Amino acid sequence: MSLVPAAVLAYGLLVDPPSGISFERSVKARNLRTGETVAVKVRLRVEKGAGTVFVGDALPPGFALVKGSNRQVFFKHVGKPLEVEYEYTLKALKRGRHVISPVEVVGMDLLQMGRTSYAVFGDEVTIEVSPDFVPTRRFVSRKLRVRENRPSSHRSKMGPISNDFREIREYRSGDPIKFINWKATARLNEPLVNEYEPEGRAKVMIYLDTTETMGVGTVVSGALEAAVSLTLSLLSFLLRNDFKVGLYLVGSRKLVTPRTGVQALSTFSKLLLHAGPSLNYESLELAVERSRAVLKGTTALTLFITNITPYNIDEVSNAVREVMRFARSRVVVVDINPYPQIDGTLGDLAGLHKRSLGDELGVSVVHWNPLREGLSRGTKKVLWVMLREAG
Repeated sequence: MSLVPAAVLAYGLLVDPPSGISFERSVKARNLRTGETVAVKVRLRVEKGAGTVFVGDALPPGFALVKGSNRQVFFKHVGKPLEVEYEYTLKALKRGRHVISPVEVVGMDLLQMGRTSYAVFGDEVTIEVSPDFVPTRRFVSRKLRVRENRPSSHRSKMGPISNDFREIREYRSGDPIKFINWKATARLNEPLVNEYEPEGRAKVMIYLDTTETMGVGTVVSGALEAAVSLTLSLLSFLLRNDFKVGLYLVGSRKLVTPRTGVQALSTFSKLLLHAGPSLNYESLELAVERSRAVLKGTTALTLFITNITPYNIDEVSNAVREVMRFARSRVVVVDINPYPQIDGTLGDLAGLHKRSLGDELGVSVVHWNPLREGLSRGTKKVLWVMLREAG
């Protein structure tokens, strides 16, 4: 009987660990929004050897594994190829550019006596996650839409023409000859003109606080993440509804000058993809001073998005007064309360204190609790106040 263990040992030593590996990994999407999921499928074939096969890749911290597993263990039998396929699903939790590592495959011999094979397959997979935002059509009521579409509120039809191209349309009686698009007219055999945006449309300037004040919360959910999604939702609405919108990232010191049209949304999205939290100190008042040239002229509304605390209330107040002094703009402050994510009681107490601080500013303040109210409701709250002030 003692010959049997010896024979097994000898056989195990003679058989090589798993090798001759071929691999294929597919990721169904490379561009996501926070909250969306993506499936990753892996196919593996092992031709030679025998023993245990360990397969796995490293997931980025901005994703959560919601189905399946990215690490698997299989057994390769002697003389028979191993063919396996598995799939797992990831959920995007944080905006930004995230990387899934190449796949590592480790083969161990039958008796696991230390003989191994090791290989790395595939390239890194980069997935870009954009901030979530609320499309306009989801929540804008008929009453709000009618109010927003009043031409007198948002642009002057009789104002001078700007250089901002809007569209090519059919010729109408009274259109200036210089606006005729001769190439398009010749191609389609009908008179067409270039239409440009009229000057005088309502301008909205948004200041998004990306300083350490907005760093409250978890890595994937906090004041800044909520503020970025809110900002993108507001930008989507305003651009789709003919407002002229500019954006300044306070702390990051990045500016997008006021522009119009839904095409501009991609410019704002790229800027917000990696926004803050910035370690550079910059007060809201200083941000207003640095962007003063943009505020010149007619700015219908200035919006500050921040986390009001006893430590920054003075600088918020100074920024509000500065805008009202030289830009003569109406001002709305959005105060984000991230503290309920840490503790419910703390969040309630912070909310009461924030309301007291907001009352000192003398302008409209929208207090938003992202955890309890959600992005859609928060966006609607802010829009109602903005349109009321701009109307």
